[in-house]
Amino acid sequence: MYLWTAPGRNAAGFRGASGVSDDQGRARQAAELLLRTGQAATAYVECAYAGMTASTLNSCYVRTGSGWWARLSQAGQVVWTPFADAGGDR
Repeated sequence: MYLWTAPGRNAAGFRGASGVSDDQGRARQAAELLLRTGQAATAYVECAYAGMTASTLNSCYVRTGSGWWARLSQAGQVVWTPFADAGGDR
């Protein structure tokens, strides 16, 4: 699973957007749209897996701590940079 997030720039009341996809490419496309339209300055796509909370047995997504963050270059291209959880506790 891929969780994507695009924090907003507080422009025109847009506060940000997020979503879940089973496809990395579609998650990136969704986040890139908000970068290209100027609604977000950065975007993140993080790998996750489906889990269940122990206390309530509710389903949830568990973040792995690895993925990609994106920004627009000065040339207007979306640049994706990988990140990883340095703690290694996941």
